[in-house]
Amino acid sequence: MRHLPLLVVLVLGSGCASNLSTLQTARTLAPGQVQVSLGAGAYVPVGQLLDVVDIGIDQGKQLKRDIENGESVHLTEADQQRLLTSGVALAVGSPGVVNELMIRAGLAENFDMGLRYSGISLRLDAKYRFLHTGNPDPVSEDRGSSFDMAIGIGAARHFFKNPALDVLKVVEINDFSRYDVEVPLYISWDVGDIFKVYAAPKYIYGRTKLDEQLINYAEQGKPVTGFDASLPAQVNSHFAGSTFGLSLGYKYVHLYAELTGGYTFCEPWVFGAKRDLGGATFYPAAGIAFRNGASSKRP
Repeated sequence: MRHLPLLVVLVLGSGCASNLSTLQTARTLAPGQVQVSLGAGAYVPVGQLLDVVDIGIDQGKQLKRDIENGESVHLTEADQQRLLTSGVALAVGSPGVVNELMIRAGLAENFDMGLRYSGISLRLDAKYRFLHTGNPDPVSEDRGSSFDMAIGIGAARHFFKNPALDVLKVVEINDFSRYDVEVPLYISWDVGDIFKVYAAPKYIYGRTKLDEQLINYAEQGKPVTGFDASLPAQVNSHFAGSTFGLSLGYKYVHLYAELTGGYTFCEPWVFGAKRDLGGATFYPAAGIAFRNGASSKRP
């Protein structure tokens, strides 16, 4: 039981960075058109969450080294509280680099869908364009100047795997998951055929479910450690912000560069107290997309 703080932070620290990228404009793909894109971004939380994560990572590494070297470990209650809280913060919004692969397809006029894989998460989304002005033909690749708006919805499933506990052979974690629901509003302006400017205000709700076995195990630490080591069954987070980006491309190849900024709200009850794990959040990203040609004839 003396390894409880290390075990919890190792398990919760297996969370990965969230993907806040957009890498698309408000224009939808034409029916039958397919697009494949590659991208990379970096999840950068600042403020309270980053401070909590940094402290916890440093303490966790030192504690792991001491245990492996057979040295005695002496942590104050404050040290253990910071260490365990940082584990929850890592599961909710771990900083890091994210690579992604996305496939989109036009299913009907003004409507397309996409599937995005980001290493440990899978996201399915749909987009419907409800406004188009400018070029009278919204399908043709030779489109000239235009202004578009679209509404979208997406759902993501995150997968967590932490081999650290298998090495320690103390407890087995079987159920550790996270789900996100995203609602973006796409706004874009095509300046001629090559240069595009776009924005995407968005709201993302995230729910991280902790393993029931881990929660019960943490509860057992209370009579040993002398403080409330309870963990919540699930942690909810809310992100509100917007993406601003530029795109260069013609017909079959398009480049994207963007910055997403906003605020993450997350205040779970952890270890008997309300913890503020939110703060300003940024996500710079870039990508390249390849698509097949679209017919100039409207369906």
